Amino acid sequence: MLFFLGHQSPASAPPKASSPVRLSETYELANIILALTDYGKTDRWEVAQQSAYYQQVRAYFAPYASHPLLTRVNYSREKWESYLSFRTDAYAFSFDTNSRLVRTIDFHANQGFNPFEEHLELIHDFVKTTGFRRFYRDHLPYYQDLATAYLQSQRYGEMRHFLEREFGERPEIATYAIVVSPLVGRMNCHRIVAGVGTDFISLPDFLLTGKAPHTVTQAEIASGTHMLFTELDHAFVNPLTYQHRALLRANFTVTKWDKGSGYDKDSVSTFNEYMTWAVYDLYVQTYFPAVAANVSQDWALQNATRGFFASSLVNQELTHLYNNRRRGQTIRDLYPALVKRLGIRQASLSQPAITDFSFDNQTVTDSITTVILHFSEPMTPCQSLDLIRVVEQGGSARQDRLVLTPETNKLVWTAQNTTLLFTLPLLNGAVNTLVFNYPWKTQITLRNSKGVDLPPYSRINIKVATN
Repeated sequence: MLFFLGHQSPASAPPKASSPVRLSETYELANIILALTDYGKTDRWEVAQQSAYYQQVRAYFAPYASHPLLTRVNYSREKWESYLSFRTDAYAFSFDTNSRLVRTIDFHANQGFNPFEEHLELIHDFVKTTGFRRFYRDHLPYYQDLATAYLQSQRYGEMRHFLEREFGERPEIATYAIVVSPLVGRMNCHRIVAGVGTDFISLPDFLLTGKAPHTVTQAEIASGTHMLFTELDHAFVNPLTYQHRALLRANFTVTKWDKGSGYDKDSVSTFNEYMTWAVYDLYVQTYFPAVAANVSQDWALQNATRGFFASSLVNQELTHLYNNRRRGQTIRDLYPALVKRLGIRQASLSQPAITDFSFDNQTVTDSITTVILHFSEPMTPCQSLDLIRVVEQGGSARQDRLVLTPETNKLVWTAQNTTLLFTLPLLNGAVNTLVFNYPWKTQITLRNSKGVDLPPYSRINIKVATN
């Protein structure tokens, strides 16, 4: 079954409802199966585990933990193509009148991968043995309520208006679908399914944890729109990048901008990832100006963990051009100038690192310690700094966010901003780990003078003796 916020329609039919959100019984089936595998249970990001619904899934299907299907599809992160294909290809199937799965759409998420169809007989047995269809029917009101809340919180109409204003309308996505499941934790993807631009998307935490709408902050809403926006805007960004591919090849060398993201087979794919997130920055600045700086910074750091280490720099370059554009200019008009600016930046592009620090491989005896950090290149000096202190003690760990200032911590930059000194309280009899550029926890990032961030989760360990 495929539902349009409660209205049943064949999977191959065009949308008949105004909402683009789709609930698919077979897609949910695939996500439940993957959530029950050993990998699905243990990877903290792959399956969204923060909802009460997730606990209901685990409890209901616990008696069937030894079903052979769960071993056969126990994909790892390294086998992400198989995982994504199993999950996403299920959308191309429907149950017939005999509760048999049949393909209704000629669609494959990744060419050369066909794991859902390959395991069809075991899936049939799983459905019959577990009573999956009854479980799905019982939870249908929850799925529908979630889909309604999702569309309301995402400001989809606002997104479309912004993108169409900045890039021009895309007639080919006049029909558009968003397929949701409360179990998807990562690997959002955009695909064309039966001629319909379709995003398979993860849901914001505040929806999964059941927060009341009036308690959700602007920052949570702005951040929560990121997943949908950065998939939707691919439909606008990718075709325009292709038009400028010759200019891009002359100014954007993938090996200089990408540190193993998986998109680094060509410059176009890597640039598109940078660009979709940079356009999101402008969207947040336009509609959520009060929280835009912190939200954008967090997502830039997150993007850096994927291999796009210069995300803050690219975001800043596009923002600079946009804020200084001529009257009537749009992002579409700024494309050539942005690519050329990145070409200039590329010549000296580098990512800073902590090269060494005081007390490396030593045990300190004073709980108030002066820490000296040495960086590989000049940094942008910040007047204050926050970091996360992680203390491992007695078999457990605790985290504290510390804000350092010149007045309280003697924070000072020296040696042409390649060295940072500060005093810091440390806990005795424990390893104190100081973490810098921690996404969603630190608010002041360390970055070099060129605008490239220190790698997220950069850390140093200081061992303090027991007094």
